[in-house]
This record gives sequence, structure tokens and C-alpha cells, in this order.
Amino acid sequence: MSDVSRRRFLGAAAGAALAWGATGSASAAGATGTGTDGDWRVVDAPTSRALHDVARAGGRVYAVGGGGVVLERTRDGEWRVLAANGPDGNGSNLHAAASDGERVWVAGASGALAVLDAAAGDVTTHRAPDDVTNQFTSLALVESGDDATVHVADSSGQVHVSRGRRGDGRDWTHVTPGSGAAIRDVTADGERVVAVDANAAVFETRDGGASWDRLGIDDADAALRGVALAGGTAHVVGGALYSETGAEDGWDVADPCGATLADVEIGPCGCVHAVGANGTVLHRPGHGIPAGATLAKWLGRWETAHPVSSGLDALVLGDPHVAVGANGTVVER
Repeated sequence: MSDVSRRRFLGAAAGAALAWGATGSASAAGATGTGTDGDWRVVDAPTSRALHDVARAGGRVYAVGGGGVVLERTRDGEWRVLAANGPDGNGSNLHAAASDGERVWVAGASGALAVLDAAAGDVTTHRAPDDVTNQFTSLALVESGDDATVHVADSSGQVHVSRGRRGDGRDWTHVTPGSGAAIRDVTADGERVVAVDANAAVFETRDGGASWDRLGIDDADAALRGVALAGGTAHVVGGALYSETGAEDGWDVADPCGATLADVEIGPCGCVHAVGANGTVLHRPGHGIPAGATLAKWLGRWETAHPVSSGLDALVLGDPHVAVGANGTVVER
């Protein structure tokens, strides 16, 4: 069972950042940058540390990164620092964030693991579950709240799973789906959970993480970085974008920009969004094409933007879409 501690991190009335660390803020309305490339605008975020992941919960957006920094985008569009040194003040780099809609789990180096509940103003830490102090790289949630099943991937090729809260803590199981290569990303859609690793392998589980099956990708020529599930189909990015075909080890491959891609998300209309090296933002329109769309959109062609030159590591869709990356980079659309 993990060591659990709980503390307040927001003033219940004012919602102001308190004892977590130094605070700061920046408004999206005062965005800066070289222009609106593809309608993406650059936000003057209140940190220069690398931001590794981003998630949306309760009408807010949360970004996590180097030194344990946690940023929040409020409903008013203002970015502020919630934590300068991590949820428990340890200063461990944070590499992952995942939302159940209201709460955000964050994870990172040295077994850093915590749950942020902005509405209640609480943080619950689960650092080093079962004394595991590996570098956690990604998170996936099934269901929500205390009943959530949490999948935590790490750089040693393991996935750690907790199926709901037990009293004051959580019980964990620990499985290595593949060869021990770092798990770069893990995602869930219902009971199906898919993970990708640095050996260009894709794995899935449908039994809560007890067993994993390899899905490919035999012809991938680079490490895989990100995965998304939509409509029962897995979409994976790395040196290219791969989508399941339904055939045994069958994957369609697209390489519309030649850049290494770090993250992919699929919108409700079936549109594909991906981000990666050199500030690359990719978009392929889905089926819900509005009147007056361009020919490129009708044909489902890829659109590429470069709102920044620094690498982008993660994105979350919504209003607005948000992508984050190196040197505190935040871009919105």
C-alpha cells in the first residue's frame, strides 16, 4: 500500500496559491510570440522550466514539468504557479498528468505521485507506491474519484496499477508488459488500456492490467512517444503516426511533416491533433466538416503549423486547445 498524505494547497474561498511554492501569473490575453500560426498563439507562461504534460479538469488546465512545477490555467484564462517544487515540496521533475474530469493525477521522478483536487483545494500524495521510486512517465485513469483505476507507467518498463482506494491508501500491482524498455505513454478508453515503449512496441490490456498483449508495431523505425484511443482504434506517434487497421499487426502509417512527434489526441469529430519537435503542430480534420471548409479540409489533408521553434511535448483538446513544451512554452488555440 502506498504512503498517503493529504494537505491543503488552495484557499477555499479565494482559490489563491499558497504554501506550495513561489507564485506567479500570466494572462493568455497578453499572449506574446511571432504571430498566430495556424491560429495558435504563444502565452507568456509564468515559468521557464520545461513542461512535460498537460491535462484539463473542472474548467481549468494544468501543466506539469521540471523541478515539480505545476501551472494552472484558470477559467479566466490566467496562468499561475500552483507549485514551484512539486505537490510534496520534494522538487522531483513531473512528467505526467491525467484527469478524471474533476481531479488531476500527476507523476514523475523518484516515485512522485499525487492527486490534485482544485475544487476542494486538496492534494493527496501517493509517493513511492510499494516503495517504487522509479521515474514515472505516464498515467491513465479508468473511472473517476476514489473508484478510479490508476495505471502508472515508468522508465523501467513497468506499469503499476491500483484498482480503487482502500481505506486511507491504495493497493498496487506491478507488471512489465514487454522487454523492460521505458514505457513512454499509456492511455485508457473504458476497460481497454494501451501502452507504447521505447522499443517501438505497443501493448494492450483488457483485464485491469493483469495481463498484456503485444499489438506491434513491427515496421516502426523509431521509438514511440505517444498514444491515443478513439472509437476503439489506437493512434500512436513517434517518428510517424500509426493507426490500427484491425488486421493482425496491421497499422496504417502517415508521415506528413518529417518531424518526431511526441503526443497525439483525437477530437470528438475524428480530427487528429499531434505535436512534436521544432514546435510542430499537426491537424487533420475529421468527419464533422463545417460549411465553407477549404478543399484541403474536405479531402482530409494534414495542416501543419509552427507557432514556436522549441519542441512541444504534450497537448490537451478543449476550449482552448493547449500544448506545452521546452522552456515553459505554452501555446493555445
